[in-house]
Amino acid sequence: MVKITNGTVTTEVTKGAYDTFYKKQSFVIVSDEHENIEWEEEEND
Repeated sequence: MVKITNGTVTTEVTKGAYDTFYKKQSFVIVSDEHENIEWEEEEND
């Protein structure tokens, strides 16, 4: 599973669902449980 966001909506989906659908909808991965990677979102001041 990967956690994804489009800046407004954040959700958790399978990597396959992200690759086939969400990536085309401008979502980006913010964390990947298999890669042990987590990105921090920048704060908007």
